[in-house]
Amino acid sequence: MANLMDYMVWRGEFGFEVSPWNDVDALMMANLCYLNFHGIDDQRGWTIAEAKRLDLVRETVVAAFEGRKSQFEAMADTFRFGGVRMHHFIALTDEKQALQFSATCYDLPDGTLCIGFRGTDGTFVGWREDFNMSWQSAVPAQEAAVFYLERAAEMDDRPIRLVGHSKGGNLAAYAAACCSPEVQDRLEAVYSFDGPGMDPEVFQSEGYQRIVGKIRSFVPQTSIVGMMMEYHRDYTVVKSDAVGISQHDPLTWQVYGPRFETLEKIDANAETISDTLHDLLEKTDREERAEAVDTLFGLLENTKASNFNEALEGRLRTLTGVAMGTRDLGPEARKAVTKLLGLFLSLGFGNLAERYRLRRTENRTEETPSAEMEENKSEQL
Repeated sequence: MANLMDYMVWRGEFGFEVSPWNDVDALMMANLCYLNFHGIDDQRGWTIAEAKRLDLVRETVVAAFEGRKSQFEAMADTFRFGGVRMHHFIALTDEKQALQFSATCYDLPDGTLCIGFRGTDGTFVGWREDFNMSWQSAVPAQEAAVFYLERAAEMDDRPIRLVGHSKGGNLAAYAAACCSPEVQDRLEAVYSFDGPGMDPEVFQSEGYQRIVGKIRSFVPQTSIVGMMMEYHRDYTVVKSDAVGISQHDPLTWQVYGPRFETLEKIDANAETISDTLHDLLEKTDREERAEAVDTLFGLLENTKASNFNEALEGRLRTLTGVAMGTRDLGPEARKAVTKLLGLFLSLGFGNLAERYRLRRTENRTEETPSAEMEENKSEQL
């Protein structure tokens, strides 16, 4: 099975004039958005090849940092991506506003401008903003995405592509739906990779209807994040070699040449999670969902964990106390928090269980003599 790293071996030597832009290229750029670089916040920026040569990557607390850094380094060594120039990088985090936003411009060799929006990092601030989407019609990051797109479009009149993974996919679609008609006319395509959906009002808006045909939505077979909220009904299911929530990592998505390996539909687990989340939204109003989200994240922050990895893997007993803290809520809000917390715990235990299984497999392999060793042992006897 092949992934994004294999794709660069297959297509890295070909320029866009030989092998045109494709969906896998879009995921490559969306995944690159998670990295921070020195010096690309100005107008000129640096090419990907220059950024590697000058060691401009800044270590940040994002999921799969090492894997994404390895992808960047491999991209830098290819003819296809090495000359892509990164510029006008921005990264904002504001706990008071519950804002986590980052975006970058990429000058592509085919004469188009690619704008990449970063997905959620592991902080409570980032995830809180995601869940605020369940009751807030426009969260700060969505408003920032529209502003960034409008300002980037003023630089010149090139065609524009928008890409984003996770929350970045939501921001790409939201910015496309809410920007001016003049900018919408310049959009070549809008890519959402396992990005959560949006408020129903956005889907019904005139702006969304103008660009809905340009949206390309992709989710892995056990999609969780991509099934949140009202999502784009026309989506492609991509095969992943991971299990559960780990499929959210783009480096686990399978490719064949310039295309993804696809499946007909999401699996039963993803359907169950999707039904649960949508049932939760239908049975609570905006005020109840706001109260539930505020309470949940207030309680999580009291665990003194700085991110979900710490809360789920190192402080599970404390999370039991979080559940106890919901007793003073109204019945619907308490039910909402309990469901959300249960989802977090199930995802966390799923990750831990999978890691435990892998460790057991590795240990068993080390402890069990190989066939060759058994053969040699038999000969000696």
